[in-house]
Amino acid sequence: MKKVLIIDEDSFSRICSALLEEDGHKTEILEDINSLVSMAGGKEFGLLITSYPFCHSLFERIKKMSLPTIVLTDHLNRTLINFLEESRNSYCMVKPLDYQKFRSVVKQIVKGEQPNEGLNIL
Repeated sequence: MKKVLIIDEDSFSRICSALLEEDGHKTEILEDINSLVSMAGGKEFGLLITSYPFCHSLFERIKKMSLPTIVLTDHLNRTLINFLEESRNSYCMVKPLDYQKFRSVVKQIVKGEQPNEGLNIL
């Protein structure tokens, strides 16, 4: 099973990791967002979870990785919508999160299923 890479503020990263590990997923928290470049070719990850605007500076790198991505946000704006439109494997979940739905979406993506069609705002 491929790992779930989490890039987010420290406190949510730990919560997210604990939730997903409880469901049997292997997770890795990336504390230095600049090291994402060195992971771009890595095949060990099946999903990236991050938040907006925290990850805004990484959007171009994320698109090049072609790694399924869940972006968590508390507001939508044109920058985020553009990223979602340009990224085939990107999904957005608006906070506050429904943790059951979050876990279900992660499970679907890791299994290679597409949780939604269209703009992918879940």
